[in-house]
Amino acid sequence: MAFIVEGKKYRTLGQDCGAVSEVMGAVLMISIVVLAFSSVALTIFSEGDSMDPPHTPHTNLRENINTSEDTVEIFHNGGEEIDFEDIRIILRTGGKQAEFNMSESAVKIFDPKGNQLPSDGVFALGNRIVIDPTGKINVTSGNAVDLYFVHTASDQVIQKTKLWKDVRDLPYWITPHTFPAGTAYDNYTETWLDTELVDKVDDEYTDSFIPKKEEIYENFTFGIDTGELGIPENALFTKVILKIVSTRHDNSAKMMRPVIYNGSQWIPFDFIPFDGKNVYVVTELDITEHVKNTTELRNLEVKISADGKAADPSEKYFRIDFVGVHVEY
Repeated sequence: MAFIVEGKKYRTLGQDCGAVSEVMGAVLMISIVVLAFSSVALTIFSEGDSMDPPHTPHTNLRENINTSEDTVEIFHNGGEEIDFEDIRIILRTGGKQAEFNMSESAVKIFDPKGNQLPSDGVFALGNRIVIDPTGKINVTSGNAVDLYFVHTASDQVIQKTKLWKDVRDLPYWITPHTFPAGTAYDNYTETWLDTELVDKVDDEYTDSFIPKKEEIYENFTFGIDTGELGIPENALFTKVILKIVSTRHDNSAKMMRPVIYNGSQWIPFDFIPFDGKNVYVVTELDITEHVKNTTELRNLEVKISADGKAADPSEKYFRIDFVGVHVEY
């Protein structure tokens, strides 16, 4: 009997040990999983850059080679500000490369009024960076210059562009008469006008009748061939000026105003002023913001409209003596 009782006790003890082993195994498995997830989480959250990468500014830039001073200019045309200490400019031409930061003596920074700024500030709207590259690299006439604007904090190239120096002299004023594709149209008479009438300031001009309470216009298409002018396809313009020489019978044409088209939209400008005298008025408009590249220049059109307000419009007219555009890049 004693042997049997002891045997029962032995079997009972063995069964209890088996249950403990299963529980301990489950605990160990859970512990291993928890430790593994903890290690992964610690690794992920310790990598601050992967969770919160540096911000890359969204900034609109415009670049230019100033041929009169042999400098490279970069303009802030809108968007976010950038710390000067985070800017690096890379120039490549003729198989050589040069880098510039904002604290170098070859680099100067100006505000919109032309005042020089310190290099510990921010590149903001209207500011201009001027680089004299001659100490590091030779920017020669006719050679393309690759410009990289690098944001060092995020290690990103914000803008890459090509610049040229003195490819070819342009006509100071390009008129619709410069190329055969240029046209002039009077919508009141529904006739095409001779573009030579507005080719230069002289005694020749277009002459349009202004009916009562009706808007009319003359439309000028320039038809500019940028390839024939020697303008590089990727050129970005630094200055585009539209010049209009006009007159009218009197102030009854209150709505006389220019509107330009750049291939994608029509942009209206302020009314052409009139001093009450039957004399020609010279109007020059800066349209650089709307005609920035060769595509927009090729599509350039100018519409000059007038709206008759007089009770008796029989002698009302407006005349255009000159329409031309001046381009720099």
